[in-house]
Amino acid sequence: MTSMLRILLAVVSGITGLAALYLVNSPGQPVYGKALEVAAITLLLAITLISTVGDVVKKQPAAGPSATPPAEGPATSLMSSAEDGNAVQLEVSKLLALLRQHAEANGNFSNVLERARDDLHESLKAEQVRIIISYLMIENDKMKARTANLQANLETSQRQIERLKNNLATAEAQGLSDPLTGLKNRRGFDVVLSSQVAACRSGGPPLSLILADIDHFKAINDRYGHPAGDDVLKWFSRILSGNVKGRDTVARYGGEEFAVILPATPLENACKVAAHIKAQLEQQVWQKPGAPNTMLRVTASFGVAELTDGEGTSGLVARADSRLYEAKSGGRNRVAA
Repeated sequence: MTSMLRILLAVVSGITGLAALYLVNSPGQPVYGKALEVAAITLLLAITLISTVGDVVKKQPAAGPSATPPAEGPATSLMSSAEDGNAVQLEVSKLLALLRQHAEANGNFSNVLERARDDLHESLKAEQVRIIISYLMIENDKMKARTANLQANLETSQRQIERLKNNLATAEAQGLSDPLTGLKNRRGFDVVLSSQVAACRSGGPPLSLILADIDHFKAINDRYGHPAGDDVLKWFSRILSGNVKGRDTVARYGGEEFAVILPATPLENACKVAAHIKAQLEQQVWQKPGAPNTMLRVTASFGVAELTDGEGTSGLVARADSRLYEAKSGGRNRVAA
């Protein structure tokens, strides 16, 4: 191959390669752009193959007897040329594959953009955009109104729930309280005593119980009337409440009978509490409401018991009640333990 031909092929090869790369990397090609791209790549491949074949022919030995044998043998030259040609073809194949992948990627991306643009242009006209925006604004206002209504309803429901909870707490407290004296009633007494007994079973401090009964209460009702009897009950309940601590519980056990639950109090201290209440009653007199000249000395009998190991509420109450019976049968106005 002559030098001029080699130079010409190199120039054409360079121009063709640049043209191929430009066409591949240029998005939005016209319809004939793909044809130009294929033609440029084909021409580049053809020039490369022509140059390779020329080099192979040039390396072949000249015909005739006067030909001088080459330095290398014919088999070695052909093998070397074949390897070079295969390498060039391999590189061209790699280049074409890369160009083809790039072109396909660009083409797909361009097609997606073109399709999206066409769809937007076709479906979202100016009037349609205005309508959609207006619709969204209306729906947004509706959602805001619904949210505001929901918030208001939630606040109203929350207030109602709080009121019901308060009413329930009040009703529950009233259900555990004696309406006359304001102390715990029999049900309230059972609830508190059960919890205290359970605490003692878990290794808590000692627990004592006082049962108190107003002496000759029936005679008070018979002589002064039931309203006066009710006033005696309230008066007696105030004295009991004034002689206990905050953790203690005073309850109206039934009729003229009262109970004092003393947590963390051994039997000896519970007896002292009962004796103090008994002495205070002896020092005071009850005055009939509206009749200051009508005075009465009121006494009470007391039975005291301390919770023992393995004992339940019924056992503790039964022993305290048994001590109360001893105090009353022993002459009243006394403490039995």
